Amino acid sequence: MYHHHIKNTNMDAQVRCRPQGGRGCNAIAATSEFNENEGIMTKTKMLLSAGLLALGAFSATVPASARDLMVVGFGGGFQDNARKHLFQAYAAEKGVKVADDVYNGEMAKIYSMVKSNDVTYDVVMVEAPELARGCEDGVFEKLDWSVIDQKKFIPGGTTACGAGAVGWGVSLFYDQARTPNGPASYAELWDVQKFPGKRSLRSGAKMTLEIALMADGVPAADVYKVLATPEGQKRAFAKLDALKPNIVWWKSGTQPLQLVGSGEAAYAVGYVGRTIRANEGGAKYPVQWNTLLFSFDYWSVVRNSPNKAEAMKLISFMTDAKPLANLAQDWAVSPANAAVASDPEIVKKNPGMVANHAKEGLFINTEFWVEHGEDLEARFNAWLAK
Repeated sequence: MYHHHIKNTNMDAQVRCRPQGGRGCNAIAATSEFNENEGIMTKTKMLLSAGLLALGAFSATVPASARDLMVVGFGGGFQDNARKHLFQAYAAEKGVKVADDVYNGEMAKIYSMVKSNDVTYDVVMVEAPELARGCEDGVFEKLDWSVIDQKKFIPGGTTACGAGAVGWGVSLFYDQARTPNGPASYAELWDVQKFPGKRSLRSGAKMTLEIALMADGVPAADVYKVLATPEGQKRAFAKLDALKPNIVWWKSGTQPLQLVGSGEAAYAVGYVGRTIRANEGGAKYPVQWNTLLFSFDYWSVVRNSPNKAEAMKLISFMTDAKPLANLAQDWAVSPANAAVASDPEIVKKNPGMVANHAKEGLFINTEFWVEHGEDLEARFNAWLAK
């Protein structure tokens, strides 16, 4: 049922290659040659606007030598565990040096690297919209399927330039210790009389507009059809207008838990994996799976990488069942490897695997955000500033 659901959400359409740590954002025009300002959906609109990209504000792990293979991801607990079970496991097995770095989805930096032919990233984790645009614009290499076994992935788990890494999602949650019976749907999240208190939503159009429409009664299956119309967009912003005085906006993935934990917000939409890990640590944050919005991150190779051949081999290793199964012992993952995604023991150990809840949730439509992202993000920012 999961595979069928994915295929019906146009995830496979990403193959034609024409979403946020803090997993959001606006297009940044890197060069006219790459036409980046047509709709890249990065995670960094707010950070870039503050000039952090220009200052090189990255949490970097500097490679030991110019020959090191550089893997770049979104950081956090996943990358800490991936470093052990994927990056360094590959290094030990193959006798090569692998370093890793953290970024926040800054596509402008990758475009600049490729244009200047000064590529310091080899393998990069990217979200689906960024991958689709970057593949079309030629900043990512086409993957070598003679090295990477394409058959090991779930349907829709690969694109011309990307190999599925892990699934992720956001959902509604609240602190049951403070609110024994909180909202169980987005419609109820908008009911400030029945459920008083601040709500925390992501500061960006992607995911937030979908949530607004579902709160207004649009079925998940119709969300993108409605949101693609001027009337639907007006409807989404009108719904946000009604809740705006009660919203605390978040920009990074750590904030929803902090806001709910401190009581600054009574309810929040946050990353499922983080919520579940908080529960493992003693919190009581029930995940409302019927409010799930989910997608996948992909491994890609930056164009003109001096380590292109080794990068392909690393991606092959990182998407194999054995290292992913090892990773799953220490960290809840929702991999795009079909064997691991369906392994009963791993499924049992990782209740937060979005693959298990696909029928309950809404797949974030890549094609929609590639086409409409720039305009909607700009409109959202203007609305937010009012």
